[in-house]
Amino acid sequence: MSQPLAPRPTQNADGTIPVSASHRPRKISTACGACKQRKTRCTGGHPCEACATRRSPCVYDATSDQRRKIANQRNVQELADTQIQLERHKQLLGGMIAIVKAGDYDANSDLNRVIRSGVDLSQLAAHVRNECRSNLAIQQSFDQIEFIIDGPLELPSPTQILSGINTDPPPSTLSRGSGSNSDSSIETQLLSGNPTPDARRS
Repeated sequence: MSQPLAPRPTQNADGTIPVSASHRPRKISTACGACKQRKTRCTGGHPCEACATRRSPCVYDATSDQRRKIANQRNVQELADTQIQLERHKQLLGGMIAIVKAGDYDANSDLNRVIRSGVDLSQLAAHVRNECRSNLAIQQSFDQIEFIIDGPLELPSPTQILSGINTDPPPSTLSRGSGSNSDSSIETQLLSGNPTPDARRS
């Protein structure tokens, strides 16, 4: 009885047989001390194949892994650069908010003009920084900003935010306004020669 033949292995374009991932030699970042001393290839593991064959101690020195050191240094530098960029954007955003909140008409007009002029963020940040330094009210408003965004990931819409803001003038303003209107109406009647009801009774 004939046995079934094994399938023919696939070949690359150059005729070589590809090596499967399971048979490829595993790359390690550093060799053990014994392989370094013998200057032989280390397969990794605890112990590696060479130390297991020789039954010798297999010790790794993590501090001698230069590739890992370079990668860690690169990651630390990238984190530091990202932190600097976040701080600059925080200063820019906070300064713009402070100008809108505490700045006068000229300060807000200048900010709007600079933004519409199409300058880059560096020039815009310089303008905002100068405004904060030259105006104490803007600087104090910036210092009071808490750069914390709480709540769910889905922030409220602009309509929901505006609906929660009371845009009506305070009662004291309304009372002052009504009083000034009454005073002006009385003054108008006196100038026209028509006495008020209180004046007629007197």
